[in-house]
Amino acid sequence: MSRYFYYLVILNMLANVVALVPSILIEGRLNGTVSSLMIAIVITLIYCFVFTNSMLKFPGKGQPEIIKAYMPQWFSTVYLFLLGVLYFFSTWFVLLSFIDITKRFINPELPTLYITILFLAIICPGALMGTEKTLYALEIVLIISLPLIIGIFLKAYINEHLNWDAIRIVFTHSFDAPSIDMIGAASYSLLGFYYISIYNRVLKHRLKRLGLWRLVLIGIAGVVNIFTSLLIPIGVNGVDGAGHYIYPWFSTADTMRIEFGFIERVLFIFLLLYIGISMISATITCHIGLEHVKSIFPEIKWKEIKIIPLIVVTLFSLGSILGYFLLSQIQVYELAKVFFTLLLFAGAFSCAVLLYVVRRSKQK
Repeated sequence: MSRYFYYLVILNMLANVVALVPSILIEGRLNGTVSSLMIAIVITLIYCFVFTNSMLKFPGKGQPEIIKAYMPQWFSTVYLFLLGVLYFFSTWFVLLSFIDITKRFINPELPTLYITILFLAIICPGALMGTEKTLYALEIVLIISLPLIIGIFLKAYINEHLNWDAIRIVFTHSFDAPSIDMIGAASYSLLGFYYISIYNRVLKHRLKRLGLWRLVLIGIAGVVNIFTSLLIPIGVNGVDGAGHYIYPWFSTADTMRIEFGFIERVLFIFLLLYIGISMISATITCHIGLEHVKSIFPEIKWKEIKIIPLIVVTLFSLGSILGYFLLSQIQVYELAKVFFTLLLFAGAFSCAVLLYVVRRSKQK
């Protein structure tokens, strides 16, 4: 199977370790988080198997072409537009989180508008690039970042400040009733396979069927990732203390030191790595949203410049700027919980639509 598919899955796992997802999970640490995580992993693996294998029935085609070929026009237009909006919301949550993180941890004096424009100046041109070029950018970022991030995670597990008794307390609540908010948040970290909806165009015949053992490997990686994002901040900051931080992973990273490193505080390295991961994640989700939305409009050119993509990213940029200034951090947090829950049902619907399309393609 193409390595790029795994890159996309890993990217989504890593991008959601530090911001909104762990905060939501830690909020319910004594109220069924563990059971919610296990349910989320099972549900997401089922979605992954169905969605990925359905897309692979159409080599070299993206979801817009597939849906438009086998579904009524009215349905295709509404469906693809709503999917595009969901991807833009994913980008928006990443963007807002890292604007706030940059403001808090890197340069509190820098005006928020400048930070927003700086990030948008990276994300939007990247989203306008060709699909294959974004994959190459992703590969470069992961090759540089992944070994260092894994090293930081391993160092976190052997951190002298890690309290395993605090982690055991969380597991004593394993059989508490699960929460739909936590199931949604946990599943969000594992939804990188949905990116194949556009990247199937360039992977073409390099992808084979997603078999059971590959699904198990993705599941194992997902379990390690999601439990790491939850348990390490609790082990370092305590069961009660972990809930007092807006971004618990950054306070956790600040407890670690590299005694003989050229940068002693792990926090600075962690920040740089996750800004890179978040920017490429936001670029890819923005690109996928753009591809879905522009597929429902006719192509309009002015001096060989495609107009629709420029209009879409401009509207997204304006919406992102307005959203940051109009919504408080608490409102964004509550909106994220609703969004993650909505994706659970949207995922089931998307899988059902693709199964129907596969059936129709066989009848033709």
